[in-house]
Formats: sequence, structure tokens, C-alpha cells
Amino acid sequence: MKLPDFKTKEEEIRFWERHSIGDYWEDLLESKDTFKRPKLKPVSIKFDPLVLQKVKMLAKKRSLSYSAYIRYLLAKGIEDEMTHKSSR
Repeated sequence: MKLPDFKTKEEEIRFWERHSIGDYWEDLLESKDTFKRPKLKPVSIKFDPLVLQKVKMLAKKRSLSYSAYIRYLLAKGIEDEMTHKSSR
């Protein structure tokens, strides 16, 4: 099958909602995009041992390291706080 030429992003979205990418696998090109991860700055923070134990348990359920899970929670909390504050 040949991929159609899409005139708008919305047209493309509607197309992929109704079609399987597997049907067009041979028409797809490998992306040349590269994704550069931002450099992380180490910080020290003290946690209550019980809280840290819970964080580690939740991180393990999601197959993440506990430090990655803490970064996720902080980023999500900050984004939620900024969004909530800006709507007041």
C-alpha cells in the first residue's frame, strides 16, 4: 500500500486513527533525527526512610530506577503547580 500525501496534520492524525502502520511498513523511511538528552546536575536531598522505601517500590513497579522516578515526580509536580498557578 502507498502512503497518501497529507495536506494537514489533522488529516494525517485521522488517517492513522483508522489505519495500521504495519500496512505501510515498506513505505516508511528511517528517521535521521537525533535526540540529545539534557545534562543532569546532581543534587543531594534527604528523605524520610519510609518515604524513600515507598518511592523505590513504586519505581520498581514501573521498571524505573528510583532516581528516575523521583525526577519524573518532581517534573510532573512542578508542571502541575505552574499550570494550576497560571489559571488562578
